[in-house]
Amino acid sequence: MLQIEYCRTLCEVKLGQNDLTNFKNAIRRSYHHNWIVDNLPAASVMDSDHDITTEYIGFPVGYMEGANYFIYNHVNIILQYHTIEEDGHRIVGFYVEPFSIKHKFRSEWDGKGDPPTAATCLQDRHVTYESVTDHQKLNTGSLIYTYGVKWQESEVTWASRWDVYLSMNHAVPDKVHWFSIVNSLMIVLFLAFMVGMILVRTLNKDISKYNKVMTDEEKAEEREESGWKLVHADVFRPPSQFPMTFCILIGTGTQLCACVLLLIGFAAVGFLSPANRGSLMIGMLLLFVLMGFFAGFVSARLYKTFKGKQWQRCTVLTSTLYPGICFGTFFALDIMVACYGSTGAVPILSLFAILTLWFGISVPLVFLGAYFGYKEESISFPVVTSNIPRQIPTQPW
Repeated sequence: MLQIEYCRTLCEVKLGQNDLTNFKNAIRRSYHHNWIVDNLPAASVMDSDHDITTEYIGFPVGYMEGANYFIYNHVNIILQYHTIEEDGHRIVGFYVEPFSIKHKFRSEWDGKGDPPTAATCLQDRHVTYESVTDHQKLNTGSLIYTYGVKWQESEVTWASRWDVYLSMNHAVPDKVHWFSIVNSLMIVLFLAFMVGMILVRTLNKDISKYNKVMTDEEKAEEREESGWKLVHADVFRPPSQFPMTFCILIGTGTQLCACVLLLIGFAAVGFLSPANRGSLMIGMLLLFVLMGFFAGFVSARLYKTFKGKQWQRCTVLTSTLYPGICFGTFFALDIMVACYGSTGAVPILSLFAILTLWFGISVPLVFLGAYFGYKEESISFPVVTSNIPRQIPTQPW
């Protein structure tokens, strides 16, 4: 740590025509390098003739000037550290200054042993935008990569090192308009309460009328009704086709809703921090697995309400249909990514771990929830369902 490098040669590569095409496509599509040091993503400091800008989304592969393509083959790695004790430091900032330099070695190199130093940058100071005289145009042939390391002491503490990323270096205003937020919230709640009260009073009156034995006069009045009131006796009718699929989708939706609500809650109170890479994804996966109980309970009770007989099949499909589609799609995409040689491909052991969570935890929880769901009473609806379905009139379109 705290070891400074100025213009150290990393490697020399030979670019072919295929490499040239890939680099040009990456530059044209604004591809970025995303480096990580101590769980901090790299922010790029871009120098130009006019200004210096800082971006918090990595640094680009290269840039275009007219029809010419230039590649960034030198980086100044800026590491900011905070001293916590004598000989004790913590990294609190990570920046990268990319440069395009047409390098050449001071002597010939056959690719064996340590590479010679580059003659196009000084060995006692860091590269600056003004010191670069010739930029590296993207061509076939030799390409030399170099780097420098710069250490800067910072007053930022370890607990606050992510603040600059979350606020985009104070590009997002810190001021919170609490009065406007509370005012808007109160208006929304007041209007929602008013609408809810009107709906509740209207529906209670209608439902009580529909559930009692109607006289001849009330039947005549019902014939004059229109709109949604005409189908009040068909609202809670079980689907005539694929009732099991309906129950499976409702149970899976309940599982997803519970997972999302808990995930948002844990993230809001700080249990899932962006400083821990992948914590949000891992939390979502674990919560989805643990919420399998609710999926089994809801689907089983609803299927019992529909007077279904194949409850074993309903439970099995609830535990395997949606996760199976997701896992199959993910596995196919992962194979495609692995065939392209990407480092983003998920290892096979991680896939086995996901399968273990699925069949070892989620499936048993779905069966446990289904067991309690079938023991519960059927769902009682507020409106009596008629024995004869109402005919749907032919639509003009």
